[in-house]
Amino acid sequence: MEKLKFYHLTDLHYYANERIGSSGDAYKLKCELDQKCMAESGAIIDAAFKSVSEDKDTEIVLISGDLTFDGEQQSHDALVEKLTALKKSGKRIFTTFATHDFYMHARKYTDEEGETELPKYTRAELRQLYNDFGYSEAIAEHGNSYSYCVQLSDDVRLLCLNDDGDFDEFCGFYNDLLFWIKEQVESAEAAGCKIFAMTHHPVVEPSPVYPLFSHKAMLGGYEFTGPYLADLGIRYIFTGHTHIHDIDFIESKRGNRLYHINTASLIAYPLAYRKVEFSDKGMDVKTVQVTEIDWDLGGRDVLDYAKEHFTYMIKSVFDSIENDYEKFIVLSQGFSGEGEKLRKLQPVVQKIGKIANRLTFRNLCTFFGCGKYVDESIAKRSIIDFICQVILNMYSGREVYSPDTPEHRAFVALCKRLGVFIKLKDYQGNPVKLEDVIAGVLYDGGYDDWNAFLH
Repeated sequence: MEKLKFYHLTDLHYYANERIGSSGDAYKLKCELDQKCMAESGAIIDAAFKSVSEDKDTEIVLISGDLTFDGEQQSHDALVEKLTALKKSGKRIFTTFATHDFYMHARKYTDEEGETELPKYTRAELRQLYNDFGYSEAIAEHGNSYSYCVQLSDDVRLLCLNDDGDFDEFCGFYNDLLFWIKEQVESAEAAGCKIFAMTHHPVVEPSPVYPLFSHKAMLGGYEFTGPYLADLGIRYIFTGHTHIHDIDFIESKRGNRLYHINTASLIAYPLAYRKVEFSDKGMDVKTVQVTEIDWDLGGRDVLDYAKEHFTYMIKSVFDSIENDYEKFIVLSQGFSGEGEKLRKLQPVVQKIGKIANRLTFRNLCTFFGCGKYVDESIAKRSIIDFICQVILNMYSGREVYSPDTPEHRAFVALCKRLGVFIKLKDYQGNPVKLEDVIAGVLYDGGYDDWNAFLH
């Protein structure tokens, strides 16, 4: 096959405030307490699209859902204009949509009226609105889900899979879509074509915390669907939703591998998207970042600006654990937290939060009898600052605290002691060791989540 180059962007979450007109303290608070750069979303998207449009060597662009912030019609209309301009630069654009494009509560925020409802499009209307960005090139379409298949080159096809499910409790593939996928794979094989896929929700857990607190953020039935896709012969799938930059894989019981490329939200730190080169040898996946935007950043670098925004939001989460637990539950949803589970864990979480808001490595580890594991270089480091950095690392795909670092040794030793009091279970009810979860969050020893060659 000839080499095929393409971009993958996801979770644009565009909020077209230039048309919506949110303002005042209500809007400012909404922007401050979100992981994403809500107010700056249009400027970030414009910068990414400009960079992509200037790359004359790559014409294909994949965008896998959550195109708008919460489905505002004004945001969809404005994004279609941006996509139209990108297409005119010579790009072939393939989109899917997700629940943030039609199911959520679209809102305008003003001090005078508070939160007011905005009109949204239906899924059927979105299918027509984005017709020129994928559907018009479809060689097959699954009517119920608005999934479709396209021919990217003479010997490569792409499955663009909408996983909306029932839009709430189940975001995944029903049996009729699974059968349709099988038919598309068989059709591609008969035509001598390779085939890969993109969808919105992940089929591989992008972090060890997901089986504990964020199971519903996964593709519904992913434990079955991932191996099923692998056994069909699909080797690569591009996803989003979690806002975590991660590359991993699963192997089915038959030994078939599915590589999972989960890309961070374009408008949240680290402002990243993918550039990919596909050949007979495999997929060469590289990360690109937005480095300049047309926005008043107060003299700061845009990546520092986005990082500070994310850090402020994280610290607000820790403050609310102690002082406003209901606010904490709301904020945690930005990290795919599940409200009911967090309510059940409130006594434990609040105790941990109160300790963490005041303690350093030295006094916290000493209190739990593991002070000997604390190196002098980190003894005075704030636990909250460290946890903020760990969360930033996880979302940016830079889990750098390997077992030979003082942070890893001390924090895992602490978690072993805390594990005596904190009993965790995954979504299936299986016991999970706290130190094992934390070790996996601190360090990802698998593929480089930014740049990797996948055979």
